[in-house]
Amino acid sequence: MITELHTVALYVADQDRAKRFYVDALGFDVRADQPGLGGIGRWIEVAPGDGQTAFMLADAAGWHQEDRIGRSADVTLRCQDARALHAELVAKGVPVTDPQTQRFGTFIDITDPDGHRLRVVDSSGRTVSDGDRSAAAGA
Repeated sequence: MITELHTVALYVADQDRAKRFYVDALGFDVRADQPGLGGIGRWIEVAPGDGQTAFMLADAAGWHQEDRIGRSADVTLRCQDARALHAELVAKGVPVTDPQTQRFGTFIDITDPDGHRLRVVDSSGRTVSDGDRSAAAGA
C-alpha cells in the first residue's frame, strides 16, 4: 500500500540558484543535499516546514530533461493568508501575481527562477475534502 507522496521533481537549470530561491525566498527547509549521484547532479530536496512531500530540485542536464525546465509539474501549495504572503514575497522581489479570489479561495501564483508556476491558495479555501466531492468525480 502506498503511504505517502514523497517527492515531486522540478527540473532546474541551476541547482544552487533553485535551492536559494526555495529556502531564502519561500522559507522551505532543506531535507537533503547529497553529492552527485553518477552524473545526475546533487540530490536536493526542499519542503515547507512540516510538509510530508518535498520538491527534488533535479539537475535537468544530468537527467537529460532540459526541455522540461520550468514545465516539470503543475503545483498547488497552501498558506494561511495569500494576501499577507503576497506582500512578503513582493518585498523580497519574488515574481508573484496579485491575489485573486475564486470560489475555492484566494490565491497567488509564484514563478521560480526556472519558470515553474506555483499556485498558493489560502488554507481557508474550499477543497474536495470539504464536501464538494461531486466536482472531483466529474459530476
